[in-house]
Amino acid sequence: MASAIGVVAHHTDYSSHDVAQVKRFYTEVLGFTDFDHEPRFDYLFVRTGPGSSLGFMPPLPGPPEQWRPPREPSIYFIVADVDRAHKALVAKGVIFEQPPADMPWGHRTAVLRDPEGRLLCLAQPIRR
Repeated sequence: MASAIGVVAHHTDYSSHDVAQVKRFYTEVLGFTDFDHEPRFDYLFVRTGPGSSLGFMPPLPGPPEQWRPPREPSIYFIVADVDRAHKALVAKGVIFEQPPADMPWGHRTAVLRDPEGRLLCLAQPIRR
């Protein structure tokens, strides 16, 4: 493992006002062939390498300070066990905005912010 919290991959999410245009750019122009578009959430997932990927979705509802303005990334770490990572960080005094919870897109996530206010999500795929 490359980190004490068990990071196994790196994923960055971006807000987008035109997911279809972004999809064309990343898949047709840049040629990324490993991608998935989830129409229920208008979410585009693009695998950029063995342990890295990008995500694009419309801005989430709510105040901008909660879900960054368009083009402002969040850091999304895929971890081996989100509950274990959450527990270890809470023991170090880290305050989470959201404890581990199952999300409708198939991940269990916990949400915190880095010292400069960037949204940081720890996520683990839910085994179905």
